Amino acid sequence: MPSRTALIHQLHVELQGIEPPIWRRLEVPAHMSLPQLHITLQIAMGWENYHLHEFRAGGKCYGEPDPEDNHFGMEVLNQRRRKLGTLLAEGDSFEYLYDFGDGWLHTVTREAISRPIPRKRYPVCLAGDRSAPPEDVGGPFAYQRYLEALFDPKHPEHRFLLEWRGRFQPEEFSVAQVNRQLAAAFPARRQSAPRRRTAPLPLAPATFEEEFDVIVNSIIHTGRLPKFRPRD
Repeated sequence: MPSRTALIHQLHVELQGIEPPIWRRLEVPAHMSLPQLHITLQIAMGWENYHLHEFRAGGKCYGEPDPEDNHFGMEVLNQRRRKLGTLLAEGDSFEYLYDFGDGWLHTVTREAISRPIPRKRYPVCLAGDRSAPPEDVGGPFAYQRYLEALFDPKHPEHRFLLEWRGRFQPEEFSVAQVNRQLAAAFPARRQSAPRRRTAPLPLAPATFEEEFDVIVNSIIHTGRLPKFRPRD
C-alpha cells in the first residue's frame, strides 16, 4: 500500500454562484503544496493570477499571511507549510477563494483516491465545462449583466464591453489546452542515468620492454594509447 503522500486525489472544482455550472475535474498528487495547487486551479479554471487567494478548510484559512491584515479576525496560516493531503485531512471538501474583490468562491470536492499510474504526468485535467469569467468583471451578479450586454448589440454598454475585453465565448473550454499549460507549469522530472563504474587503470609494466609491447598491441587492436596507473 503506497504512503499517503504517494496517492492521487481526484478533485471536482466548481465555481459558485454561476449557472450553468463552471467546473473542472482534476487528478492531483497528495504531496502537492498549496502554492502549487493554486497554480493548478488558476490554469484549470482559466484565471490569470492577477489577485490574492486563500484556501479554507476545517474552520482554518491558508494563504499568504499579512501582519497588517487581521482578515476579519481570522488568522491566516502560511500556505507554504501545507500540502493538499494535509488539507484534505480536514474532510472531503474545502474552498478556494480567488480575488477578494470579485469574490470568486470555488468548492473543491475529493471524488476518489487512487495510486499514481507510472509515467503519467500529474496534475492533469480530466474534464470540465465552460470558461471562467473574465478577470475584474465584478463577481457573479456582474458577470451575468456582462453577458447580457455583450451579446445584445442594442445594449448601451455593448460597445464599451467589446472594447474593454474583446469577444468572449462563455461556453469555450479545452481539456487539451489546459493540460498543455499544466505540463509547461509542472515539467516532468528527468531521471539521471546511473553513473558507470569504471574499472581501475592497470599498473604500469615493470620494464620498458613490457611497456613497449603493451603500447604496440593497444595501438594495433584499439587505435589508442593505453593508460596506466603509476607504480608506487
